[in-house]
Amino acid sequence: MRRAGTAVILCGGKSSRAGFDKQLLPCEGTTLPKAIARKLHALFPEIIIVTGTPELYAGSGFVVVEDIVKDAGPLAGIFTGLSYASSEYAYVTAGDMPYPNLHYIEWMTGLLDGGRFTAVAAREGRGHLEPFNAIFAARTAHLIEESLARGERSVSRFLRGCDGVKFISEETARGFSPD
Repeated sequence: MRRAGTAVILCGGKSSRAGFDKQLLPCEGTTLPKAIARKLHALFPEIIIVTGTPELYAGSGFVVVEDIVKDAGPLAGIFTGLSYASSEYAYVTAGDMPYPNLHYIEWMTGLLDGGRFTAVAAREGRGHLEPFNAIFAARTAHLIEESLARGERSVSRFLRGCDGVKFISEETARGFSPD
């Protein structure tokens, strides 16, 4: 089993702010999530797309799954992706983030040496977290399931309350991508 051989792309949102299904946005000759998946495939042999509309990905060659826990937000999507992951860690991103920085992601996976971290995520100061450009240990799936069972759906709150999270400073993260 590869330490970090899985990428999870979350495409289950309702797109209520956008007013249309962002999964259908054209990008690089395909749709946005498929373009993201193609890029991430350079680092991760296993791509898992979590979506409420799996038919959009028929024939894509990627693992396509629906949320195990319905209508519980992105934390449920992460739980689903980790539940299906075949590697010890999974990189997690949103299906509307078209420009994954592969160098930064590869650097983050290098922090996993020894397997002691439960997650790796960037943090602005002591405040905002970036949970959709992060790495999660598959072993945290049961902790996420427990959070969901308690009605707790915040990914940031989960990360803040989880032992063993490696937080990357905003300054370090911006060194890879200033914007």
